[in-house]
Formats: sequence, C-alpha cells, structure tokens
Amino acid sequence: MPAVEGRVGPRYLAIADSLAEDIRSGRLGVGERLPTHRDLADALGVTVGTVSRAYREAIERGLISGEVGRGTYVRGQERTQRSSGLEFRDPQDRSLIDMGLNFLRVPEHDHRFAETLATLAREPGVASLFDEYKPQQGLRSHREAGVQWVARGGLQVTPDRVLVCAGAQHAMTVAVLALSRPGDTILTDEVTYPTMITLARVLHRQLRGVAIDGEGMVPEALDAACRGHHARMLYVMPTVQNPTARVMSIARRERIAEVAARHRLAILEDDIYGFLSAERLPALASFAPERGYFIAACTKSVAPGLRVGFLAVPPGEAGRFFEPLWATAVMASPPMAEIATRWIGDGTAELMAESRRLEALARQRLARSILGAAEHDGHEAAFHLWLRVPSNSSSASFVACAQQRGVAVIPGEAFAVDELRPPAVRVSLGPPRDHEELARGLHVLAELLRGADAPGVV
Repeated sequence: MPAVEGRVGPRYLAIADSLAEDIRSGRLGVGERLPTHRDLADALGVTVGTVSRAYREAIERGLISGEVGRGTYVRGQERTQRSSGLEFRDPQDRSLIDMGLNFLRVPEHDHRFAETLATLAREPGVASLFDEYKPQQGLRSHREAGVQWVARGGLQVTPDRVLVCAGAQHAMTVAVLALSRPGDTILTDEVTYPTMITLARVLHRQLRGVAIDGEGMVPEALDAACRGHHARMLYVMPTVQNPTARVMSIARRERIAEVAARHRLAILEDDIYGFLSAERLPALASFAPERGYFIAACTKSVAPGLRVGFLAVPPGEAGRFFEPLWATAVMASPPMAEIATRWIGDGTAELMAESRRLEALARQRLARSILGAAEHDGHEAAFHLWLRVPSNSSSASFVACAQQRGVAVIPGEAFAVDELRPPAVRVSLGPPRDHEELARGLHVLAELLRGADAPGVV
C-alpha cells in the first residue's frame, strides 16, 4: 500500500511517488497486480478520482499499465533512455567500421548540392526564404511538391492535405502530438524504429508491441492488442521495415487497415524506405482514407541533411496539426523545402533516390556473398540486414565482440518494444565508405558467426 502520510504536494502525486519508490526498492515486483481504484481509495481515505489521477501519472511515467478486464499491473522501473548504440561517430575516425547508423551516401551526386545552392543564391527573391516567417504548414509550392513525393508511395492527395515538416522524425513527433494524449497507448511492431520508442517515452505515451511474421505485423495479433488495450494509434512501416526489412503484401496491408479502422485507430504510416521497393505498393491509407496519416521524406532517399518531410492527412484534418507544427519547429526550413521542391520538380530527387536503391542492391549482393547461404527474410535493396545471433549468445554480447574486432552494429534490444530481447542485431550496409571497407566489416561478422557455428540472417 502506498505510504503517503507526511508527503507535501497534491495527493495524487504523493501516491504516484510512493509507487515509484516501492517499485525501485523491490517492495512491488514486476507483474504484481495493484488494488482497484475503489479499494485503494478506501484504504487511503481519498476519492476514487484521486487514485485514478495517481494511476494515470504512474502510467505516464512507465511504472504501471492497465489492461481491460485484467486490472492494473507493475511494469518496472521508471523509463530511462535505452542504450541503443545509435551513436554519431566522427567520419574521420577509422578506428571502427561503422555499420550502425542507417544511411547510404552516393558521392556521384555531390556536385548537385553546390550547383543548386549557387543557383538559388543568385535569384533575386532568395532573401524571403530566410528573413520571413512562412505558414507553419509550408508554402503551397512546397506542398505541391509533397503531393508528388507522397504519390510515389502509393497515395494520391491534394496540397491542402500535405504538411511540410523538418524530416520524417519531425513528422512523427507532430503526428503523435496531434493524434494522441499523454497516457494513451500506441501500437507498433514488436521490434520497431527506435525513434518511436523514444518519442513514446519523452511524450509520455505507452507503446505496445504487436507480433510480426514474414510479412510484418500480424492482423490477428493487432486485433487482440486492440481488444486488450485502449489504443489510439498504430505506427507501422509496411515497406522495408526497420529493423527487419520485411515488406507487407497488398493483402496484408488491406487486412491491417481493416482491423485498425474497425477499432478506430489512427494509422501513422512511415514510408521512409518505400523508394527501395521496385514495386510501387499501395499505402495503407488508401484502404482506410479517413484514418490514414502518411509520412514521406527526403532524408533517406535524397540526403540525410535535407531535413524535409511531408505528412499527408485525411481530408479536412490539416488544421489540427498546425499547433504541434508551430510548437515543435514553427515551420520547416523554407530554404531546405525550396531545394527539395526544385529537385522533386526537375527529377533530380528521383534520380538520387534511384542511385541509392541501386547502390543498396549492390551492397546487399556483397553481403549475401560474404555471409554465405544463411537463411534470410529481408529485402534485396534494404540499407540494412537483421542478423540473427547464435543461440548461445545475446545481441549485446555479439555487439561487444564485433566492436572488439573493429565493427559497430546495433543490438536487437534497441528496437524492442516491451521487454523483448530479440536474438538479432541490425547491420547497416550504407555507412562504410566503399565496398572494400564494407567487405572487411562483413568478413568480421561472418567469422564471429562461423566461430559460434550458428549463422543466420533474418
């Protein structure tokens, strides 16, 4: 029972603080069921509303969780930043072969940046891109470019449904702020993009994992998760998922959209890697147009430093996103958006995206040749591999061994929702400077796998 006597401040905070102390000390164990709101209120001599508010506070801190029909349970320690290994390294540091961060450079296009910047600098109206505030949703010309970029992902929209953001991560942040409230549950793949895990933590949302198979999220598991939680949102990456590189079939997309719509979930669809698929697959939003929110961006396909993304929303909904857009960035950088607009309009962006896809294909072929005839269930043009570690090892120990040999990869735990410990690591093929450096890193990983006699790429 929480000890609240002698604590200063609101009673609901005293209850939440006491719960936190009991969990840290071990007096309350993970999975232990807590009293009902009524029982705890009676025991402490407070109102049911006070207990409800205390439980909500504890949920926001990640201490406890409530499940329909089951009650309220202890989750564990207050959320702290997960050690993911997603560290930025000095490009000049050659002490490690970086196979951690997920990007791919194509130096043949370097001249395009200088040429476009020089052209822009000579134009008479360029100052207005720097010395004026623009609408938080972006200039119409920039949103029209967004319409074109979104269409590549299988979704047809109009400019009034497009918001210009400062990259895909900003679009995710804006969407979470607009579509959910603190304490709400967001459903996603059981292994997912670490930024969504971080967003849920810092914005006090609860993230719950849904089982996946060879095509990604399992519809029946999504339906069960919806029944077990009062979920408000679904975050999904159906094309070249991060970290598994799996791709949903059209039939699977339709089923996922149907389940989400039936349970009235907002569907946040991240198409950041959609350009890597030679087949243009329909967006989930095309199957649930009133519930689909779609992210397209330039950061993976064109250049990481071109922090421009587009968030496509259902008809008539753009206005609800203006406040979070203003609160998080005021507006996306107009000069950046102007460069993206020009490149989308003249075909440069498409050319750069295709160059990256072809280079990713080549690097995947190299990886398969070095890692051998290992089982795999990824994508031929993904920037990354989801590499299964030996059964007698853990992803953390494999990462440590690789680092001792001069190769940096990311442990599976960095992508895990809930308490999963995936027996895998993500290997990014893009950061090595050339195929020779990539091959050296892959040979190290292959030797580690052969040494343990249990290779596998999934």
